[in-house]
Amino acid sequence: MEHFDELVCDPRLRRDQLLGWVGQMTRDQLYLDRYRVLLTSGSSGRPGLFVYDAAGWRSIAAQFLRSSSWAGLRPSWPRQRVAWLGGAAPSHITRQGAATLAIGLHRVLALPVTLPLPQQVQALNQFQPTYLNVYPSVAMWLADEQQAGRLRLSPQMLVTAAELRTPEMTQRLVDAFGVRPFDVYGSTEGLFGSECQHHQGIHLFEDTTLVENVDPDGQPVPAGQPGARLLVTNLYNLVQPLLRLEVTDLVTLDPDPCPCGRTLVRVSTIHGRSDDVLSLPARDGGRVDVHPLHFALLTRDPHVREFQVVQDGPVLRILIVPSQAAAASHDPLETRLGQAIAQQLRGLGVHDPQVTVERRHQLPRSAGGKDRRLPITNRFHGLAGPAR
Repeated sequence: MEHFDELVCDPRLRRDQLLGWVGQMTRDQLYLDRYRVLLTSGSSGRPGLFVYDAAGWRSIAAQFLRSSSWAGLRPSWPRQRVAWLGGAAPSHITRQGAATLAIGLHRVLALPVTLPLPQQVQALNQFQPTYLNVYPSVAMWLADEQQAGRLRLSPQMLVTAAELRTPEMTQRLVDAFGVRPFDVYGSTEGLFGSECQHHQGIHLFEDTTLVENVDPDGQPVPAGQPGARLLVTNLYNLVQPLLRLEVTDLVTLDPDPCPCGRTLVRVSTIHGRSDDVLSLPARDGGRVDVHPLHFALLTRDPHVREFQVVQDGPVLRILIVPSQAAAASHDPLETRLGQAIAQQLRGLGVHDPQVTVERRHQLPRSAGGKDRRLPITNRFHGLAGPAR
């Protein structure tokens, strides 16, 4: 991201200008009436900025249509009702994807996962989706609401994406909604994949994005053995070439063919980062679950290069690595961000949120480049996983 301006193929695209423009977005719109500008949640600790032209964005839409058709979503009359619970910011791929596909083929309801849970439940009960796409962590909240009788849905298709879903979570979803969920892998960098009807791993769409599973030294890992990271080469983004881009997901590729007959490489196991939802005391005496996406304002701030959220009991410590521009300016970054996060938490019902913001020259990482584990109650770099 530091060399973004040198890598893009249109000299009009400049990182700082794009971040400023993204920060002002209030709806789905194009930059220079031409480009889709996407900002990742920052699961690696450094939010990614990705730009697609019309042809590249069509490829992303086509991959969604492929994965959703595997789950059973096809044009019908009456129209299917698609509910998509994703990012809150207009620059998030889930928001832009939902806006693109709301073209009349299906009825589409896009809800930000940062919306208070009672409001999500009310909107979903009113909409009654036949197809529900949701993060696994949020799906657990919905499963609790469904089993408590406050949520009353009968989806024909249930899809989870962007985070690790364990077998225990899968069974809870089956018990709550009566359908077997499909798991989808998606990343703003361009790598997508989906379970087929056999639910025996995720087929990666390697016909649009080359993917290499490598060890800590960057050497190929044989199928059947876990890798240290993925190297992704996007074959359809001609605006911002991505060649062997590192994606820090830990996966094992299946050496055996899938019963469905598809020859796309298949991920048998994703060992990646588990969900990082925080639990804070509520004003009513209970607890408030704070999803990583509630910290999206940090990813959209052009003065924040990297950040880490650390929970020490009731206190949240926000560790930030400021941009060079912020370091040279008189921006009261710590005060401004601390007040904004505290206000966000109060809006969610958190009792007396205690937030501190601290500058760092760098965040702790291992020799392999990953974030180093810290002896703290809860920690996450950035926001949710593959969009991740």
